[in-house]
Amino acid sequence: MMTNPAARWIAIWMLGLAALAAPHPSAAAPQPAGGETLRPVFSRLLGGPPVLRINAVPGPRDGAYNQIGVYAEHAAIQGLHIDQLWFRLVGADLDAAQLRRGTLQVRKVQSSAIYGKVSRASVQDLLNHEKTVTDVTLTADGATTVATGTIAYGGVPTHVTMRGTFQVSGVPEIFFHLDALTVDALPMPGAVAAQVEQQINPVVDLRNWPVSFAIRMFRQTSAGFILSSQPDDTQPCEACVGAPVQPTP
Repeated sequence: MMTNPAARWIAIWMLGLAALAAPHPSAAAPQPAGGETLRPVFSRLLGGPPVLRINAVPGPRDGAYNQIGVYAEHAAIQGLHIDQLWFRLVGADLDAAQLRRGTLQVRKVQSSAIYGKVSRASVQDLLNHEKTVTDVTLTADGATTVATGTIAYGGVPTHVTMRGTFQVSGVPEIFFHLDALTVDALPMPGAVAAQVEQQINPVVDLRNWPVSFAIRMFRQTSAGFILSSQPDDTQPCEACVGAPVQPTP
């Protein structure tokens, strides 16, 4: 028992310093936003797909991810319906505060990859909704796509048949290049085809999506199209980490 008043005050002073030095619960760092935080955000961005799987590996700080892998069925991006979609983000830095508010804001990403299976009917539906060409019907003729429909040429609704191929160049857009154009069964010169081509392109524009994917392939198949950030789909799919099924052309 302390009888010296000075010693008692020194002990009280030391206890006070210890209390000030102790960490306060409110100073704890926020927990990283995991897959469950990402799920409603990506669900909204992908049009509420019935199947959505997310594999997220958080990074060293809040909002940072070493990797995000997403698989979805019957998703939609900017009006393009995709039967099966895989994409992967590596070294992603997201705004954590915006993420918790339900908004995806990408500060930077080290690399990204995308792979998707798109039906011919989905591309046809997209073209019809964009209204540049109406009553569109798409058919395949080998590697060539044949599109018939109606466009406003010179202000007059005109029935056209366009033969061409979809082209990509590593940007988030898909273009349709015309090899031949006929109007009411009459072949049109190249200058007219170039004007129509400029009028309908880009047929797919993903530049306003929060994640920018370099599209290097949009290949026609018997069932539809393969969309990929890889130029060669015979190689292992870079976007398909953790995918529940193996994609096939």
